[in-house]
Parts: sequence; C-alpha cells; structure tokens
Amino acid sequence: MSTKIQPVVRVILFEGKKLADLNPQAPVEDVVRLHAVTTPALATAVVEGPVITDGQKTYTVQKRAANKG
Repeated sequence: MSTKIQPVVRVILFEGKKLADLNPQAPVEDVVRLHAVTTPALATAVVEGPVITDGQKTYTVQKRAANKG
C-alpha cells in the first residue's frame, strides 16, 4: 500500500465568501490586512481557526463588534 502526501490548502472565509490567499507564506492576519485595503471592515476583523477538514485549513474572519460610546 502506498501513501500519498498532499499539501494542506489554506482557505480564508469572510461573510461566507472565500478570500484570495495573496501570500500563502504569510500569516493569515497579514493576508487579511492586505484585503482590508479594498474591504475596510477587515481592518479590525478577528481571525478564528484553523479548522482542518478534508485537506483544508479553514480560517474564518469575523467583524469585530463596534462599541458605541
């Protein structure tokens, strides 16, 4: 029996949509900051995960709750 080694794919989700992994070698937080240039809500977002299933490391990006004073 032979064993296949497959790389784990990193997936970054925000509001149910997959964000492009602009730099797979960079930390997820840095990739999210790059996306914040076009999506300002990501500037203060929180990264949760990863959850590893079926060869994917899935990170979920959540908007940080705003405090009104």
